Amino acid sequence: MTTWTSVRRCVAVLLLSGTAWLSTVTPAVAQRQSVPLDLPAGPALEGFDVFRLSNAGNGWFDTFHVEQTEPLDAVLEDGRLAGDTPMLVIETAAGALALVRDQMAFHHIAEGRAGGKDWMATF
Repeated sequence: MTTWTSVRRCVAVLLLSGTAWLSTVTPAVAQRQSVPLDLPAGPALEGFDVFRLSNAGNGWFDTFHVEQTEPLDAVLEDGRLAGDTPMLVIETAAGALALVRDQMAFHHIAEGRAGGKDWMATF
């Protein structure tokens, strides 16, 4: 279980610039049609069950590609994030990662790399 103390020590995703919130809706989103999956040729990795894979909602949202993070304490101290901002916290190979809930409500999908391993969060 993650406690507030451990969340304050985790890293926080940089806040999006205002222009990111003004993104236009793609035609696929407006019509709510899933985009076909573009899968590589060849067998899946061991343990991956392709029959559990679904393209439902594929292409509806723009993935938030996280390339840089900052310590949560630093963005709170600088006043770039209010202390009562709702956050979603996930565990990655590099430790806890805090994502701003309102950003995730817009993107629904965030992904990045930590500790040499890829991670993905959905909301």
